[in-house]
Amino acid sequence: MASPRNSLRNIIIISVIIIISLVVITASFKDVNFVKGLKTKTLDIFRPLQEKIFTAFHPLVRTVDNIKNFFGLSRRVKELEQEKAKLLNDYSENINLKIENNSLRELLNIKQRKNYKTVSAKVIGYNEEKWESEITLNVGKNDGVIEGMGVINEKGFIGIVILSAGDSCKVRLLNDQQISIGARILSSRSLGMVEGSSSKKIFLNYISKEDIVYNGDIVITSEFGKYIPPEILIGIVKNISDSDENPFKTIEIEPFVNFRSIENVLVILEW
Repeated sequence: MASPRNSLRNIIIISVIIIISLVVITASFKDVNFVKGLKTKTLDIFRPLQEKIFTAFHPLVRTVDNIKNFFGLSRRVKELEQEKAKLLNDYSENINLKIENNSLRELLNIKQRKNYKTVSAKVIGYNEEKWESEITLNVGKNDGVIEGMGVINEKGFIGIVILSAGDSCKVRLLNDQQISIGARILSSRSLGMVEGSSSKKIFLNYISKEDIVYNGDIVITSEFGKYIPPEILIGIVKNISDSDENPFKTIEIEPFVNFRSIENVLVILEW
């Protein structure tokens, strides 16, 4: 059993604790300066410890933040790349559609200006080797296309159909060394033959040395082709040379058509 002296001491201690607590609580509500001073003292007391903790752990925190930012940046880069790819795809589709529409419109104008019976076609294959230059079209015998027919686009003459299947055909291009068509120089009306070569250069052959030919002269198809109408643009005279051994001039032609960029064409069925 506790003695009266110990009981009294315990009561006094508890009373002091209660009084101090009440003072602190009252001061926290009534004396802001007291609380501010207490916080200031606490800040000063813990400053060295806080500084050491910050110095020790800040690089780690920064590293963690950098890792988070890195993965976030990587994700954002992927999102931007996807947006860029979509924009480029949309732009490419719009440009290709515009080019195709313009090309078809120009081909339609050719068809309206000339009294030709034609069928429009699209290039679905391209083959260029040392011994041949050919394209494949998506039209054939079912569309009235047969061997020997001429093929053109808005720039001029392209080539001749050499093989026709039901729904496709092969066209020998003007720079193929196996091709040969009648042609004229527009200004002088001199008649010759346009032929390809293994070097893919195009020449106007069998023009006499006596005939006057200038660089820049325009070369057109002649009227002697069975399936090829006259006065279709072929190209311009690029280079002229002659030799004592050859009775004819050597005339290199630069075609109006870029054979590598052909997309839409017309096959001439009748003229």
